[in-house]
Amino acid sequence: MRNILVTLVLGSTVLVSGQASASIISNLNNVAAPKQVVDFNDVNGLFFGSGSTYVTNVPQVTFSSLNGDFTAGQYVADLGINGLWGAGKSFLSFDTIGDMTLKIDFGGLKTRSFAAEWSLYEEAGDFRNLTVTAWGVDGSSESFTIQSFKEALDGVDIDDNELLSSYNYSFTRGIKLANADIAYVTVQGDGVVMDNFTYTVPVPEPTSYALLLAGLGLIGLVARRRM
Repeated sequence: MRNILVTLVLGSTVLVSGQASASIISNLNNVAAPKQVVDFNDVNGLFFGSGSTYVTNVPQVTFSSLNGDFTAGQYVADLGINGLWGAGKSFLSFDTIGDMTLKIDFGGLKTRSFAAEWSLYEEAGDFRNLTVTAWGVDGSSESFTIQSFKEALDGVDIDDNELLSSYNYSFTRGIKLANADIAYVTVQGDGVVMDNFTYTVPVPEPTSYALLLAGLGLIGLVARRRM
């Protein structure tokens, strides 16, 4: 796989005060454990309009359209000069012409890291960008931007407006933090496709466990009084 030149727009703020800056992941294996993969193979071309959501099984991940349409479990996509996606791969695709934004959250919990395989639609002379942002619980953010394939691919002959070996071609990028402070992720771009979304499985905070145990104890006490 060819190297990708990526423009990183890592903000100076961090998601939690005192935490080390975010790092960029370029390999799915580098997502922090325990991890889970959403490969979209359990759905077959489900269409979701603007404002709709697709929710995975446990562990729960929600993909929500903030504007525009998307399809989960898409099996083929013509990405213009970036080639074709398909042939046994199921993935998520943006269907709206023009930029749209997809929100990804983790059932109200926080995660430590995520990454995915990405590509996007491009036409001759009209090249686009893909921006992925991790949002912290305090509203701060860290992001990276993938430049157009025309600018990013090194040594590819595009004189005929066609990328070489572009069938199912993708690049892997994500963000990793020192702690579990990512509340949700947004993906913005035009004609984006995404596969194998891999993330650190969120673990409830100790205070959440304490509240759960307290609630269970209260239920047991009430049940005993009713006997």
